[in-house]
Amino acid sequence: MAAGGKEFVGPYRLFHLVRVGATFEIWAIQPIGENVAYAMKWLPPGKKHTRQAMADLKHEYQVGKSLEHPSVIKTMDFGTGKDGTYLTMELFKTPSLKQQINEGVERLHYRLEEILSGAALALEYMHKQGWTHRDIKPDNYLVNEKNEVRLIDFTLARKIPKGISKLFGGKAPVQGTYSYMSPEQIRGKEVDARADIYSFGCMVYELMAGKLPYTGTTSADLLNKHLKARPQELSVVQKNVQPDFAKLVHRMLAKDPADRPDSLMEFYRELKAGRCFHIKPKPPLTPEEEAKRKATEDEGN
Repeated sequence: MAAGGKEFVGPYRLFHLVRVGATFEIWAIQPIGENVAYAMKWLPPGKKHTRQAMADLKHEYQVGKSLEHPSVIKTMDFGTGKDGTYLTMELFKTPSLKQQINEGVERLHYRLEEILSGAALALEYMHKQGWTHRDIKPDNYLVNEKNEVRLIDFTLARKIPKGISKLFGGKAPVQGTYSYMSPEQIRGKEVDARADIYSFGCMVYELMAGKLPYTGTTSADLLNKHLKARPQELSVVQKNVQPDFAKLVHRMLAKDPADRPDSLMEFYRELKAGRCFHIKPKPPLTPEEEAKRKATEDEGN
């Protein structure tokens, strides 16, 4: 039951709290009278229920509703009223890629190529529909044990400028997550798909190396590194990386958008033509296998 004892929001029953964010709550829900589960991003009534927060949620609904791809989260419904404002979507019960990185990135390596393929195709689809995501990071990808991927959170998405707006592109709000922001996004320029490709490159680097390409002691220091610094060579921090794949990742991290791959399809094709690792990583041991390995080691000592 939600805070304040609320059990229903609009025509939905709240039955499991998934996560509480700074502004929104994520719930597992059921439509009244139906035995099917969805997810709800809910903006409860109260101080946080501002016009801007409502507009952000409606924008996310409008973007999500325009997208239909197996690796993009399916957006269902939107509503606002005395119960607050909500967005409903497919319930995809799995930790985010960031949560899985925090548990040990090496545990993902044996299936990383499949994960990256799905993640790239989802974002490429979004670009082809005319949208930039503008907040690509491992937190915004859900990945289950079958390597099925869902791209989520379209709050910052904007239409890719075309025609006159592309030629004379004005200022855009500086929004995103600092650890993954492209130089042009930091400068407040209108961005196209190549800004997302930079962010995707930061994510791939993190997944390969277990650390981000850039860190800083302050926000300004971190952003300045995105603008001016070169990341440490991926082959230095991940000895098992294929040289061609390392070059591809560094191209994605180029300061000038013109030096990056033109699309995620280029990344996808190169990934399929080669591989991430020189020696294919093995799956991590199961708890039972780990216990057996430890017992064998103990016997040998």
